[in-house]
Amino acid sequence: MNKKVINITIGPDVSSSGGISTVLNVMRDSGFFEKWQVVLLRTKPTNENKKAFFGLFRYFVFAKALVMLVYYHLFYKVNLVHIHTSSRWSFFRKSCVVRLTKLCGGHVVLHLHGSEFREFYEDECSEKKKQEVRKIFNLADTVVVLSTQWLDWVERILECPERAVVVYNSVPEVPPSKSERDPNLILFLGRIGPRKGAEDLINAFARISKDFPEARLALGGDGDIEAFKRLVSTLGLDDRIDFLGWVSGDEKSRWLRQAGIYALPSYNEGFPMGVLEAMSAGATVLASRAGGIPDAITHKKEGLLVEAGDVDGIAECLRMLLSDEDLRSMYAAQAKNKFLNNFSPDVIFPQLDSIYAQFSDSK
Repeated sequence: MNKKVINITIGPDVSSSGGISTVLNVMRDSGFFEKWQVVLLRTKPTNENKKAFFGLFRYFVFAKALVMLVYYHLFYKVNLVHIHTSSRWSFFRKSCVVRLTKLCGGHVVLHLHGSEFREFYEDECSEKKKQEVRKIFNLADTVVVLSTQWLDWVERILECPERAVVVYNSVPEVPPSKSERDPNLILFLGRIGPRKGAEDLINAFARISKDFPEARLALGGDGDIEAFKRLVSTLGLDDRIDFLGWVSGDEKSRWLRQAGIYALPSYNEGFPMGVLEAMSAGATVLASRAGGIPDAITHKKEGLLVEAGDVDGIAECLRMLLSDEDLRSMYAAQAKNKFLNNFSPDVIFPQLDSIYAQFSDSK
């Protein structure tokens, strides 16, 4: 009796917030899961359920995923296990999945999303843990990273550097709308906290707010919102800065179509989906040079880049963009063209297809 052929994806629940869930949603909605008969095994509960049963429910979810991983290898033909991981606990949790998959004789595609993975490895891991990290990476048949910067780093810890490949994140196109565009609206999407540079953006906006009385800043995301609301009140900008909460789906697309400027002055990034969505929607991008952002935005070509933490630089870029409509339009048009040629699903998913095809007849 021939076994049914499947592929397994390991990651969070698609209904969760966060970058990996967004990537998985795009893969599912694009038809990629259906095309490759993908079974999704979640290794942690949704945000709403993570504290259930005094936090013990998350261990049940992880244990169930391991049991199902063995079950599928016993009763199905599993071509590969595609493991999406970030850093710290996520990585050590997924390292168990890597080992178990190899014990079952399976193939592993390790997909690295963690924007702080290098800091985690170099600053937080003992030498023993570093050896463990390198061992897990070297057990993988293919390591997928999100940018050329991450490729350089990963190749240094792989015994076979050729196993590492860059596959950029992708998002569906958000059709621009000139009628909805507000040139004075600055939009931020992401966790509102230090890593994403939200405080720097607020302080930079405060410096230019008097010169641009029509400008508004909208912050969409979760995080320590009350603390940032207090900062905004201290700066006297309650009527100029809005906190949107976590936005997704059609609501996110609506904000992206409205925004004249999309700002993300992060300290660490993998390859942020928000930048791609802004490029697609026709918003002008102002971002830091963190992670893979320079792969998407070339300074003064598709947008403006600053060094992380440079509040003066953020303020100066905001001044430049708010005062020059032609410049904004030029950057937005060039970013849209780059999105279509480099980051659209039509470009990215054939690259994933080729990875999956490598293992489709391997067993």
